[in-house]
Amino acid sequence: MPAAVSVVAGEFTSAYASHYAADGGDTSYAAAGARAAAYATGDLALSLPQQRPGQESAWEQLRSEQDRQTVKIASVGVPDGAPAPTPSVAVVRVMYVLTTTPTSGKPSQSNEEIALHLVLTATGWRVDALPWA
Repeated sequence: MPAAVSVVAGEFTSAYASHYAADGGDTSYAAAGARAAAYATGDLALSLPQQRPGQESAWEQLRSEQDRQTVKIASVGVPDGAPAPTPSVAVVRVMYVLTTTPTSGKPSQSNEEIALHLVLTATGWRVDALPWA
C-alpha cells in the first residue's frame, strides 16, 4: 500500500467522521463533509458538503448533548476480496475508533470502519467514491 494512500485515507476519514456539535461548532453533518471534501475529487467532492435528508434527528441528538466526536485511526488496509492497489487506483478499508464526548457525562467509544476508493490525481491521491456506503 503506498504510504500516500494511507495518509489521505486517514485524513479523509478523520475529517468525515469527526463532529463538534456544541454551540459555535459544526451546524450539521455537512460541516464534516466540507472538511472531507479537501481530500476528495469529482462528484464526491461536490456532494460531501451538501445537507442530506434524514440526518436531522441524528444531528439533533448530538446537538442536545453538545457532543464532540473524534477519530483515532486504527488501521488502513485492503478489504477482503478487493484488488491490490495499483499506481493509480486503490480500494481501502479504514478501521477507526470513534469517541463521542458529551459536554457533561462519560465519553463512549465504538469501533467503526469505512471503505474508500482512491485515485491518483494531478494533486495527489484523492477519494472519489465510498464503496458499499
